[in-house]
Amino acid sequence: MTDSMKTLDQLLAAIRVTSGNPDVEWADSPDPLSGGFWAQMWRVRLGGAPPELSGDLVARVMPDARVAARETVVQDHLARAGFATPSVRLAAGPGADLDRAWMMMDFAPGQPLLANLSGPSTLLRLPQIARSMPDRLATIAAALHVVDPGDLASVLADTNTDTDGDGDGDEVAAVLQRLGDQARTFGFTGLISLGEWLRKHRRAGDRRVVCHGDLHPFNVLTAPTGDTVVDWSAALIAPPAFDLAFTSLLLSHPPLAAPRIAQPAISLAGRALSRRFLATYSARSGAPIDAAELEWFTLLHALRILTEVATWEAQGELDQRAGHPFLALRAPLTARVAASTDIAALPLTVA
Repeated sequence: MTDSMKTLDQLLAAIRVTSGNPDVEWADSPDPLSGGFWAQMWRVRLGGAPPELSGDLVARVMPDARVAARETVVQDHLARAGFATPSVRLAAGPGADLDRAWMMMDFAPGQPLLANLSGPSTLLRLPQIARSMPDRLATIAAALHVVDPGDLASVLADTNTDTDGDGDGDEVAAVLQRLGDQARTFGFTGLISLGEWLRKHRRAGDRRVVCHGDLHPFNVLTAPTGDTVVDWSAALIAPPAFDLAFTSLLLSHPPLAAPRIAQPAISLAGRALSRRFLATYSARSGAPIDAAELEWFTLLHALRILTEVATWEAQGELDQRAGHPFLALRAPLTARVAASTDIAALPLTVA
């Protein structure tokens, strides 16, 4: 029996227990879904299931129980608030049947905004992408940022899934603390210095919103019925610039497979995508973007990305992460940190 089949058997047992229905079965063979580097996912249908578990669903099995619990709470809350994300139908933490957290959610039709982009055809599609994709991402961000963060903060505190554990609202400080602890564990001296620099130069406006934290074209599924946002594992209550910095950073450095000769054109297009995204967001939200605050949060995401990549390297996991967009960002982010700070301890890897 493969690991995937074993996980599915364990998941079915957990569904039976959590739903209180021992007669639930797979109506069809679960269909593996690609598109993620963290969780395992399948498109499934259940037989003998109650109405709330009928129809096409996605089973998501997550390796980190703490992150999974938070992700489930955030996604469920936003779906109930009417935001365009799949409704959570059933969820549970690690248990006797399955040693990982899991959720069952509605299946969202469609493809990622940047599906099937590789090779020379990428260049031919860039004009169309430049016209629509940044505007759609900006529209999603603006819609998310008007969801009341206070309601979600209360739910996170009540369920003990707020990032800092005390409900004081400073989840950005909790991210800095977590990344600093991770860097110290592995002895990443340059990244320790970057975390300290960020604390010293903290820039954060008074406004707090619900942020996705990982809003990029592959986490938006597009269909004729509209766009759906998935993967809330990095969600945070933070200033809007937390989201804006990450999305503009990813757009500036598109992780596209293309010939070397095409890379200068892709880089140029990426910078244009980033500028358009920020301009559209400002227009749709009616809020100006503070350039200094945006740069601070860009450096925070640099710390987050470089810490993850350095950890994978230290643990010998780079081959397993092949194709992850963070790997392509290592060089440009290292250069950006050096240009934007007074940190001398480079490269930002293991001492």
